[in-house]
Amino acid sequence: MPHHRSTQADVAALAGVSQATVSIVLSGHTPKGVRISEATRNRVLEALRITGYSANPVAQRLAGGKNQLLGVFTYEKTFPRGGRDFYGAFLNGIEEAAEQLGVDMLLFTSARVVDGRRRLAGDGWQRLGIADGCLLLGQQEDREELQHLLDTNYPFVFIGKRETDKHLLPYVGADYVTATARQVDRLVALGHTQIAYAGARSDDQSTRDRVDGYRDAMKAKGLTPRFLDLRDGARGTDEIVERGITALLLAPENDPDEIADALEARGLAVPRDLSVVLLGQPHLPLRRGRRWSGFSVPREEMGARALVLLSRIVHQDAEPTRRSSVRPSAALRLTDADYHQIIDCPDVEGDTVALAPSLTRPFERNPS
Repeated sequence: MPHHRSTQADVAALAGVSQATVSIVLSGHTPKGVRISEATRNRVLEALRITGYSANPVAQRLAGGKNQLLGVFTYEKTFPRGGRDFYGAFLNGIEEAAEQLGVDMLLFTSARVVDGRRRLAGDGWQRLGIADGCLLLGQQEDREELQHLLDTNYPFVFIGKRETDKHLLPYVGADYVTATARQVDRLVALGHTQIAYAGARSDDQSTRDRVDGYRDAMKAKGLTPRFLDLRDGARGTDEIVERGITALLLAPENDPDEIADALEARGLAVPRDLSVVLLGQPHLPLRRGRRWSGFSVPREEMGARALVLLSRIVHQDAEPTRRSSVRPSAALRLTDADYHQIIDCPDVEGDTVALAPSLTRPFERNPS
């Protein structure tokens, strides 16, 4: 037997009032000249409880109101699998901010993951309409979809630095450029000159920022940038030894414990023979026992600040419709700095960095 969804008419009939009265009680705002007694209001609230009625958010939106629902769309699978948990900290920050703002969150997961990525194309656009705005999160976004959202003025914020031709895309990102350059400075101060970057050379924004930070810092010190591919741990370790590399900047897609094991198999140790810094938290969980140096990505803060920005954008967009002859208040007015937020990545003081071997002993190219 099909389930009957309660309507405002059902609530009105049970409470013995008009649908207009139910609508006013639901809105929480009594129009000027209208009086609803406390007894009537209580009958409506009791009828709402009995019927289990919930307002249709799409209908509310079509009526011009904001429903206090904000969405989250991730381009990759959200929940951790096989030890990977890229999104967890972001979602924690989003949830905390949502509690403070008094909004509910929707996680859009109906779009199938194809070749490791979701897309909004198809009925995804209609689904977004349920929410007043949406946070977007992922490493492999669709640029055409982002442009479509901009063209249609749908409120959204990307978690992670993203750029468009006109710099209109709102985002909250991490300052990978500065944080990576800081790690080079840190290693040079310890006497290292043979410093390599280990990681994929992909075109995603976070990778480009890390590579730019490394390359610019090395050139500023008069050093030659060196790039390694450590997907094959044994072969990568051979290259480290052959090229006399004494310090390594490790991108998150690498497994630092696996690299440390490969070094130990050659008789080398971290940090005695090779100093290692992590350019953000690795994608796989670390083993206990070794505290890796480097920097961390402020994922919770990024999630929280992105939701606050999205909420401000939604309310700023709504302001002219409420008071068409008045400009948005100063508290709501957004600046370019608000739309494009970059957060510092704090350094992590671990135990995987040491003086360059040349300052303590010759580098052992072929340890016994």
